[in-house]
Amino acid sequence: MGVIDENLYPDIASMGGLISAMETVARREGLNLGDVYSQYASGPGLFITAEVDSNRGRISVSLGEGNRTFFLGIHQPGFTWADGATDDFHVLVEAVAAWRAGMAVDEFVGKFSFVTLGRLARSLEGGDPIAAQWDFLRKSEVFVAERELIDSVYADDRFRRLFPALSHGTLRLSTDRLGAQGAREIHISPVGGYYRVEDTASSIAKVAASLKEALAAAAESLTGN
Repeated sequence: MGVIDENLYPDIASMGGLISAMETVARREGLNLGDVYSQYASGPGLFITAEVDSNRGRISVSLGEGNRTFFLGIHQPGFTWADGATDDFHVLVEAVAAWRAGMAVDEFVGKFSFVTLGRLARSLEGGDPIAAQWDFLRKSEVFVAERELIDSVYADDRFRRLFPALSHGTLRLSTDRLGAQGAREIHISPVGGYYRVEDTASSIAKVAASLKEALAAAAESLTGN
């Protein structure tokens, strides 16, 4: 979308773009959006996207093509709080203000039905996303083939404080509570009849003949031995 489609968004166009429109509606309705800005310094993107920072991630708004749609996404590195889409601009602005004000996630999706919560949003609000992620991996039918690896690592208390994720058969244990990209990770990968253990803080990979040895090697990496 190069410019605002005035047939779909006559109100947005008349107010000078998405940022100006959000600020205008918020002012009229007594809502506090804080600083509304765009990731674009110039060009069409400056008029069709908007960002708002909050204590629970960055709120992103953009205009859809083909039909009147306002897309809403609430994210922080490696994690989605919520996303959705609506054709009601006033409801969209109200939702942004409510999230920024700290409305609880269940109340938020109850009031703004166009929004879907991220899988771990409730757990993060409750303070324990790591436990929720372990529970998901241990119970999901998607990971049946990796169940022995998941359960064996989970049974070892040394690893339960790490955020787990599975990718192509490799169990990644992140030191970040949400598994954010760039954080230190321990990787345990079944390879044929053995296991490969890697620490992203080191360039040296360890090879273990059994899962028990792999867990010992992973624990050594965590303790720096």
